[in-house]
Amino acid sequence: ELLICTEPLAGCLMLRQVAETRGRKLPLLGYFGVALLNSCPPEDVRTFWQAFVGVWRRSPEGRPSAALAVNNLILSEQIYYQSGRRMPYVRAHGLYTGMSYAPLKLNEVLVWRAPLFMYSTTRCAIARFMQGMPEYPIWFRFMEEDESIQYSEVVKFKAVTLIPWDHALMTFYELYSARIPLLLPAAEWMYRFLYQRGQLSVGERMYQSIMPGHTPPHAEFADAEDFKEKSGPVDPKVGMSSVKAARGVAEDMLTRGLASPDLDTAKQYLKAALELVQDMRYFLTVAENKTHEDSYSSMGVIRRSSSSRADSDAERAADAQALADLSGHEDEGLEEAPSGDAAEKKPWHPYTPWQMSTRDSNDWTRMRKGGWWLRRGVRFDAMRYWYQFSDFARFPGLQYFANLPELICMAQSLDVQAAAAAMRRYNEETLVHSATFWASSLADLLAAA
Repeated sequence: ELLICTEPLAGCLMLRQVAETRGRKLPLLGYFGVALLNSCPPEDVRTFWQAFVGVWRRSPEGRPSAALAVNNLILSEQIYYQSGRRMPYVRAHGLYTGMSYAPLKLNEVLVWRAPLFMYSTTRCAIARFMQGMPEYPIWFRFMEEDESIQYSEVVKFKAVTLIPWDHALMTFYELYSARIPLLLPAAEWMYRFLYQRGQLSVGERMYQSIMPGHTPPHAEFADAEDFKEKSGPVDPKVGMSSVKAARGVAEDMLTRGLASPDLDTAKQYLKAALELVQDMRYFLTVAENKTHEDSYSSMGVIRRSSSSRADSDAERAADAQALADLSGHEDEGLEEAPSGDAAEKKPWHPYTPWQMSTRDSNDWTRMRKGGWWLRRGVRFDAMRYWYQFSDFARFPGLQYFANLPELICMAQSLDVQAAAAAMRRYNEETLVHSATFWASSLADLLAAA
């Protein structure tokens, strides 16, 4: 028997513990793409770390009890920074779509829908450009907000323009595996899109939790922008501006709900509006400077801010001792970062893998969706650095445009055969690596079962 699981890891660990209480020790095969503590209840962070340490233990015979991997390099570095454990990077492929590039519409480029304001402005700008070039041989086909296109139709377009909204986007892997030429924004655009709302750049302090007893590796510029930040609770002014922003969106959702053509669509809009109204409760708590009290959002209770640094220090010491008691065997995958002078001398990344967002930029502990309202700035230097580890920057055969006129010209001049050939070669190379990793991991786990 084997437990095959993906995010949230907290749920995987919980299922594993339930099985153990019933006398079944299930090997865990896991694949992850979002923050390590994603969806972990705030009050259970200590329990999470204790279970996490147990996953890395080997059996008395030296066999592993789990094989864990991630689908992007930045997440691998985040986990190492938090715990000293390495989860290897194994590329996502998306082979389940079964699609393969077959360009029958060589005069059409599909623009993939994106939940970004940039999508609407791009559509408007390109429409104006095309009005001035009525004889231009390329037509840009924009997906509508509520539209779905079968993959069997997607492969017929000459290329797909993709404006990513997350660092590890499964749509990207699916399209790339099909060898569909992809037109992407250049780097100066990309890191702004990826890290201002993506899963890996969240500012929740809980997500940045360091495993008790672990010393993170030294990042030279980790504190370079501290002067731009305020420690502690969110500024009350930010809470009030968030209330105003949420109110405006809630009103828009209600308006759309009333104008919906059917009951199901209306319910979706009304539910979104209700959640924003519930979120405003927490925003008002921030505005009134009452973060020392429990509040709630549409996703549940938000615990009050920690009352005392001394209490926090004592809790961390107790957690570290508890984890030390658990570590009876050598941990597979452990690459403990050096501390003290050794940490200062050992080279690592210049920025922590969390510096795409400022500390305390998002004071949520449960809420994901409404958290964007509480952004308090970004760090473009760290964004630029970490973007080079993105698959958007690493995969061969991708085409990048620096501006919309360049996109329009590229859509016509693109050599689709050369792009598709480069993607095919990389697909074949990486598939060998991925298949080898999963087959080897599965064999080891089944042997230990």
